[in-house]
Amino acid sequence: MTNPENRLDRIEVITESNAKAIQALSSDLAELRRDRNFMYLLMKDLTEKMGQLTTHQARSYDLIENLDERQTQLANQQQQLIEILKRISDAS
Repeated sequence: MTNPENRLDRIEVITESNAKAIQALSSDLAELRRDRNFMYLLMKDLTEKMGQLTTHQARSYDLIENLDERQTQLANQQQQLIEILKRISDAS
């Protein structure tokens, strides 16, 4: 038969080993939670930036459309000026 003290020693060793394993797992879980929370923050930031980019793109397209309209107006005014100058030179 085994000595009862040997059994107690083995139980203590097993208990310490289990405690260390539980502590390591708890530490790993805490690290995974921190990493997950950090990833969520990055995803939130990325989503906000993508929304801002979309807003800026829409504004840019509005500005381009406005510039196109102005260019058309200027081209029409230029054509009118050319016609006026032709009339003036024809009248001279």
